[in-house]
Amino acid sequence: MPEAPINRKVLLLAPYPAGSVPGQRFRYEQYLDNLTRAGLDIEVQSFLPSRVMAYLYQPGRRVGKALAVLEGFVRRLALMARLGRYDYVFVYREATPIGPPVVEWILFLAGKRVIYDFDDAIFMEKTSKYNTWVAGLKWPQKAAYIARHSYKVSVSNPYLREWAARLNHNVVILPTTIDPAYHRTTRQDRGRRPVPVIGWTGTHSTAGYLDLIRPALVALQKTVAFEFRVICDTNPGFPELDRYRFVRWQEATEIEDLDQFDIGLMPIPDGTWELGKAAFKAIQYSAMEIPPVVSPVGSGPEVVEHGRTGLVVGNTAEAWRFALETLIRKPDLIAEYGRAARVRVLATWSVPAQTPNYVRLFSQEIP
Repeated sequence: MPEAPINRKVLLLAPYPAGSVPGQRFRYEQYLDNLTRAGLDIEVQSFLPSRVMAYLYQPGRRVGKALAVLEGFVRRLALMARLGRYDYVFVYREATPIGPPVVEWILFLAGKRVIYDFDDAIFMEKTSKYNTWVAGLKWPQKAAYIARHSYKVSVSNPYLREWAARLNHNVVILPTTIDPAYHRTTRQDRGRRPVPVIGWTGTHSTAGYLDLIRPALVALQKTVAFEFRVICDTNPGFPELDRYRFVRWQEATEIEDLDQFDIGLMPIPDGTWELGKAAFKAIQYSAMEIPPVVSPVGSGPEVVEHGRTGLVVGNTAEAWRFALETLIRKPDLIAEYGRAARVRVLATWSVPAQTPNYVRLFSQEIP
């Protein structure tokens, strides 16, 4: 591990409280101990208070949400009064979720070395269906301003790097990763149960992507037996399937629940926003020795080596049906692909593999 400058203090600005969203957990939170051991003193400050997370992605409660946002702005502006104590400021996605980049403007005016990190196409307009009332305040155009003036920019895949490189010469790819000590299987019977489990895990924001594979699953159940299982914070419902099970996502059981999959799915529509997706589902499945079957969109084909660690299939019902039936009828392939998938992911998409690159962000070395 390269050594970071000793006694360098970092202010890390995050949208959400620690441990509350997957993006933060797997983008930087799992690196904090390693960065501390490397000599960095990191102070994490979230924009939203913890209490709002219980209803942030539920309809209504506008007053409570508005008060939480107001509180976030007050906390952010209070931080600006003590910028002198920090050597670097790490901004994950944006310093404030709505409005122009006022906080970032202050950071740049103060001459701070800002490291701007994002893992989605946040420069495009996209708002949760539960919070459409703030859509006009999102200011996605501020991403270009922040990227242009930052000291360094780190992104999760080549598509995002291509966009950022038009604005900043110091852009690096730091893929979203897993901790292999956390994401690991305890199963020896992958693919060998009488009724294998085809699974998908995600959040309400991507649950709509499952509509891509509904026709394929309906057709598949006519020829082979399987259970389709969804781990999510909301139930997308599959009444058309004979065997369907919804498992509500819980951090305490997420690995145990994920480990029940025999095959993992990552359908993604062919859209501009989706080109920025980091293929984290495929990374998770691979780390658990679950062979991923993914769409040829975003980083899926980069993570999955077709025919060796999983399958990359076109977004047609027949392509998905054929790929899944092939795996179910050849259980040896499920185990073989799964083992190879973990080896591949650990080499690039893991905390041990990327820790040196994270540490290097907080140096004066320019990529």
